[in-house]
Amino acid sequence: MRIITLLWSVSEAVFAEVDAFAWVQNWEIKRTWHSRTYRDKQFNALITCRACEATGKAGDRPCRTCGGFGRVNLLEPPPRPEGEDSGAEGVTTQPARDERPPGALT
Repeated sequence: MRIITLLWSVSEAVFAEVDAFAWVQNWEIKRTWHSRTYRDKQFNALITCRACEATGKAGDRPCRTCGGFGRVNLLEPPPRPEGEDSGAEGVTTQPARDERPPGALT
């Protein structure tokens, strides 16, 4: 039992700096007495593109859903097709009548 305890404490000392970095980055850490596995939790947000079945192509062109990568990141908004206007440029909106400050001209 002493040997296992000694090996575990040596392992903790060897991996201390890397474990601290991984902890700050909010990575998953899987520990054994002789190795460590680190994984960024953001990889859980990557899924296979269902539109192209992870090929990245829709016919002869890149898939519009995944942008040709074959996977979709659930943390990012879907890519906009080229030529589609976002509608935000050059558009001014007026606040509703109830939202104007008191005494503002109508």
